[in-house]
Amino acid sequence: MEKLKTLIVDDEAHARQALRGMLSQNFPQVEIVADVPSVPEAVKAINKYKPQVVLLDIEMPGYSGLDLLDFFEPEQVTFDIIFITAYNEYALQAFELAAIDYLLKPTRIDQLERAFERIVRKKQESRSKQYLALKENLEANSAKKIAFQTAEGLQFFPIQELLYLKADSSYTHIVFVDGTKLTVSKSLQEYNGLEDTGYFMRINRSYIINIYEIEKISKKEGGFVRMKNGDEINLSSEKRQLLYDRFGDITY
Repeated sequence: MEKLKTLIVDDEAHARQALRGMLSQNFPQVEIVADVPSVPEAVKAINKYKPQVVLLDIEMPGYSGLDLLDFFEPEQVTFDIIFITAYNEYALQAFELAAIDYLLKPTRIDQLERAFERIVRKKQESRSKQYLALKENLEANSAKKIAFQTAEGLQFFPIQELLYLKADSSYTHIVFVDGTKLTVSKSLQEYNGLEDTGYFMRINRSYIINIYEIEKISKKEGGFVRMKNGDEINLSSEKRQLLYDRFGDITY
């Protein structure tokens, strides 16, 4: 069986080394042709080695991994890409919509197995259209904003920057992922419409949370969620099941 010529692209040397180790020890069907730290180096390596698979980190200095396809004409894209990402769950919807393979950091062997199996199975066509769709989906997600009416006027914030909203009598505290807080003179009840966006859920009388900023859903102590900043917020068993249902498509 002909080996899959594979290129690794990641700006972190230890990440490239870890991928090399996992592939060399567990994937005899894979031949690593090179590992490089940037998109420009990847372009050179692709032209030189003609890999069939590119393991591509997204968040790199200079050019993002998503910029790689900008260096090639559609007919030159004769390789498959497996993106490596630390994106949160909501952004992964963009990968699913574009039918693109991806690995979550830190990369695991079982993730690699599934990704290579999919590459072997799927037809080798319309790659450039898939990657273009992914880029458009990610850009569309990152552009989504929410406006809050404050004493100073309307303030706009990207959805992914919001962590949760907390009730405080007739006021609401809006807490952001960077730890900052905005207080508005409206009750939490007035923000129930946020659930219609698909990104938020009211999990008890006092909190509306960004469900894609959840780190853990626990059954202990009556049930709670741990947000990515470490805050733990109580939720009912009914809400817990709703959360499980929301993440069903990406739960293994």
